[in-house]
Amino acid sequence: MAAVLSACAQTAYGMPVADSAGDDELSMASVVTLCVVMYGSIGALWVMFRGLPKDHPNTAILRLALLCVSWSSMSVGMHVLNKSLASTLKAPALISMVQMAVAAAAMMITSCGKLFLVPQSQLRTWLFVPMFFAGMLCSSFYTFEYISLSLLTVVRNLTPLVVLPTERAVMPEGKRPQLSGMVILSLLVMIGGAAVYCNGVELSVIGLTFAGVNMVLAVSDRVIQRRLLTEECKDMSSDVCALMSNSLAMIPTMALAIGTHEIAAATSGGNLEWSDPQVLVLLLLSGFIGLGINYLGFETQRAISATSFFVLQNVTKLVVVGLGVCMFGDPLTAITAVGILLSVSGSAMYGYAQMRLNEEQARERQALLKKEGLEDCIANGPKYASKA
Repeated sequence: MAAVLSACAQTAYGMPVADSAGDDELSMASVVTLCVVMYGSIGALWVMFRGLPKDHPNTAILRLALLCVSWSSMSVGMHVLNKSLASTLKAPALISMVQMAVAAAAMMITSCGKLFLVPQSQLRTWLFVPMFFAGMLCSSFYTFEYISLSLLTVVRNLTPLVVLPTERAVMPEGKRPQLSGMVILSLLVMIGGAAVYCNGVELSVIGLTFAGVNMVLAVSDRVIQRRLLTEECKDMSSDVCALMSNSLAMIPTMALAIGTHEIAAATSGGNLEWSDPQVLVLLLLSGFIGLGINYLGFETQRAISATSFFVLQNVTKLVVVGLGVCMFGDPLTAITAVGILLSVSGSAMYGYAQMRLNEEQARERQALLKKEGLEDCIANGPKYASKA
């Protein structure tokens, strides 16, 4: 996989492409300012929240609001940082390695001991995952170099077109995504939104190719992990999975960095951006933000309903698109605006439709269990009565 991405990267860097992300380059100072203001404000709000008395009447509401805002800011910040780092450093593999190293170091501190509690057969089975994880993360940075945040949002909204048939093919019965009229309609709306948006912008063939590769790898990574966690590797905890994925994924990523001469370019001083303290701080910050997204995502989903979380996700997508327009010069016309709205609306419809189907399936299982329980009571009632 590293060899394939290496070949694609060398081909891409050797070809002129249309820059659909806008002509204005974003300075690192603007990104630093955004991070300082956004995360500094959220940090101050959390400090103020911690100072409230425990019996304060609005504690639960304030904590919920802070969780939602914090998760959204992490998601938005990750997109902005990854886009700016990819455009500035032009070293997708090295950026990926730094983020993996930060995550692996954090997981090593808290979860290293748990590795010895997992059956060796399950650890060996999990060795397939890091290759896909590395390919997914590296290809995302190649994608950031060639297409805008807005177009990337539209493309990623098409992920269910790949996820749906893949999960229905490989997942066991009862864990497969469901089909309904609303699901099919939402897919058509997403496709229509992508078609409308692409009709209003100049497209980069290489950027879309990388985006397509990234989608396939991301779907493969997700489906493989879900399958293994529910079947072959069900005894592995999430933190152990994250530790193995991030630490072992650095091996193919290193091979990619060597194959594309990123390490040689960074160490030879050819790219002076690597010596910029602002760039290095933002690079490390991106690794910690990746951890924050996972942790706050779990905490937020515990605190709000699935429907509310899907709404929050789609609002965050619109914020990302807005920052793409304001900070990166993404094209915004009547056509592109309609395309984005259709794409995000279709994504929201798909999430809502799947939640409704899952709820109906859960109710049917509960009703079946109750029915079986009543039948057992009726069948065994005379036996218990005779014993009494």
